[in-house]
Amino acid sequence: MEKTKAGVFNPLPIVPIALIGANVNEKPNYLAVGCIGAVNLNPPIMMISLNKTHYTPTGIAENKTFSINIPSTALVKETDYCGLKSGKTTDKSEIFTTFYGDLETAPMIQECPITCECRVIDSQEFPQCIAYYGEVHQVYFNVNLIEDKKFNIINVNPVIFSALENVYRDLGESKKLGQCYKVGWEYEKSKASEVIKRSKREPKIVEKEQFQILGVQDISKMENREPAAVWARFQQVGSQIPHADTSHALGIYMSNKKLRKEGKNRYIVGVEVSKVEDIPKGMISESIPSQKYALFTHTGPLSTLKNTHQYINEQWLPNNPRYERVPFGVELEWYDSRFRFDSEYSELDLYIPIQEKSE
Repeated sequence: MEKTKAGVFNPLPIVPIALIGANVNEKPNYLAVGCIGAVNLNPPIMMISLNKTHYTPTGIAENKTFSINIPSTALVKETDYCGLKSGKTTDKSEIFTTFYGDLETAPMIQECPITCECRVIDSQEFPQCIAYYGEVHQVYFNVNLIEDKKFNIINVNPVIFSALENVYRDLGESKKLGQCYKVGWEYEKSKASEVIKRSKREPKIVEKEQFQILGVQDISKMENREPAAVWARFQQVGSQIPHADTSHALGIYMSNKKLRKEGKNRYIVGVEVSKVEDIPKGMISESIPSQKYALFTHTGPLSTLKNTHQYINEQWLPNNPRYERVPFGVELEWYDSRFRFDSEYSELDLYIPIQEKSE
């Protein structure tokens, strides 16, 4: 489609309108705001941007807290009014029923189906506006938003601001287009057979330098091990790891003659770290030596990983004229954003330690 220059402005076609709450001079005040967004998932951090001339920033600066209230379309008049009138001249606490949460200074609106209280962690000034970054302390839902343990956006029916039209819109009976982090895989459906074959392609031969990990370990027989339980232990303490490379996680298999004789091995779940200082309780540190690897990519559900291992052990290694597995070498499973648990398009990398065959 041919394009035309349209000028310089905020190009987002629609945004949700939120009512930002703050105590100003010990009284709740609410302001309608369209410049709002999520900037971090864990911990959840929200950004709101307010004109410096508004009344609300005074209260946010004073208390270091604010609330985000998502109004339904039934509150469109009240919401717009809160954007038209300043708290300097209008007592907007009379418009809604106010309640407070644990933070005690972030007023929230009982009539809004979704509200949350935030603690300010940072702010940044721009020529016209000031942006506040708040860590979400608690979210509150109307009980009717959950049906059969699933969230129903129709019951929220939020006010949507169509910025390019300068009008408010109603989601109405919005059509579901697809499940997030799932529908995109349909793009590759026409190539499904090719994708699934990737696990059996020739691997890349790579060198990985020595690195350090922090994680949790399980020493047991593989037939008795529950990998999911080891990952669950890691997830409970993983956020405590300093200097971590969070772009991926590793499942690491290590063994020695004594463990092999007992039919056991070590399974470590962890992350690479740039340096090791204090080791959190319940975790271990391990140095993984430099090694040459055959890098395979397994494509498909985790339940079919055994098929890729079977191909490696029964076809690739026995028939490779140049390389063999390193005895007691460290084997790695590399999990990053491509890993999707039971999806047929999920990918994870397998690093098989290899060495040149002796003549």
